[in-house]
Amino acid sequence: MSQFDLAEFEAQVHALLAAHRRLQANYDALKAAHEAQTQRHREIRERLNGVIERIRALETEANNA
Repeated sequence: MSQFDLAEFEAQVHALLAAHRRLQANYDALKAAHEAQTQRHREIRERLNGVIERIRALETEANNA
């Protein structure tokens, strides 16, 4: 039977906590980047819809002329 080493256990716990903090920071950064990208896509979609509407209006105007 092996001897329980408290110092080794504490080192492992600290390493796990450090890994958790790194993963949490990475997750937070990815989440913020995703939210920013989603907002940018929303803005681009709105701009494209505006361009499409202007093109349709010009086509309608050209067909009526």
